[in-house]
Amino acid sequence: MKTFDPDVIEFTNQLRDWHESRVQNLQLIVENPTADLMLGTSEIKADSDLAKGIRIGIQLALAQLGKLPFSVTPCTVDVVDEETE
Repeated sequence: MKTFDPDVIEFTNQLRDWHESRVQNLQLIVENPTADLMLGTSEIKADSDLAKGIRIGIQLALAQLGKLPFSVTPCTVDVVDEETE
């Protein structure tokens, strides 16, 4: 999508950054299977069945999140000088 609207551009940039940070956080958990997990104030041991289930759930979530299905390209305004026409 192309737009001139700075509010739309800012919103989509914020959404893209939010999405990327969430995906990175989830990937960090999946990529470190030997690390214990903290869920609130509860520690979940890395080798427990619960931690394994959480990691499987995160992999499913990552598969669903994928890439954002859109992008926004800021447009520039080409001003035509009416005197030269």
